[in-house]
Amino acid sequence: MDDGDAAAALTELGLSTYAARTFVGLQKLGVASASEIAQVADVPRSQVYGAADELEELGLIDVQDGSPTRYRPVDIDEARELLYDRLRSTTEDAFDHLETVRGQQAPTDDREAIWTTEGRENVTARITSLIGEADERVLFATSHPELLAGDVADALAAADTAGVDVTVASADAAVREAASEAGLSALDVEDAAPELSVGRVLLIDGDTVLLSVRPTAELQSVAGESAFWSDGTGFARVLAAVIRQAFV
Repeated sequence: MDDGDAAAALTELGLSTYAARTFVGLQKLGVASASEIAQVADVPRSQVYGAADELEELGLIDVQDGSPTRYRPVDIDEARELLYDRLRSTTEDAFDHLETVRGQQAPTDDREAIWTTEGRENVTARITSLIGEADERVLFATSHPELLAGDVADALAAADTAGVDVTVASADAAVREAASEAGLSALDVEDAAPELSVGRVLLIDGDTVLLSVRPTAELQSVAGESAFWSDGTGFARVLAAVIRQAFV
């Protein structure tokens, strides 16, 4: 990481571009005037003053009045904690607001909701979230051991502990063994069609379904997985019934 990367990272924590560059420059100089900062920080001298005001307001620098005015950055650990606290506070405020506005406007589209999710990490996050909402039963199927591990395995185990009826179905012995070792019911099933590899199948309580696929040529790519899912719709209930018949 160079100075530009560090400044860019600081902007992700809420600093303006010039304030971030000024703060990086001050780390090099220790104590400096606006003209000295401008020479090392890629910030026009006229912009250093506004950047310094921003940093002072955030508690990230100390200011010594004089001719010229001089600036000193606070300790790195103190700056880190100040920015982290500010980020946490801003994030909490934003999500508090989202909670208050969520659902204020009724949907105008009454079509059955079928959603898509792209990428293995995103599919995994959606699966674990849906498992966490299960009340009665979960059926999870895959022929790929790596798609059961980690967060998905933890979510299935947590649901089982909470009293949900959890079944793992697979044509792969390693998947069934992992499920059994986790205390989950394991079901032996035939593999999916070879033309299109079914990545994961998830059924929740008979009215939620998720199906992910990975084209055969991309089986070694963790980014190749994509999924569609539906929750609480007529489509989900019909598809869930069909899939359950195929697996049970």
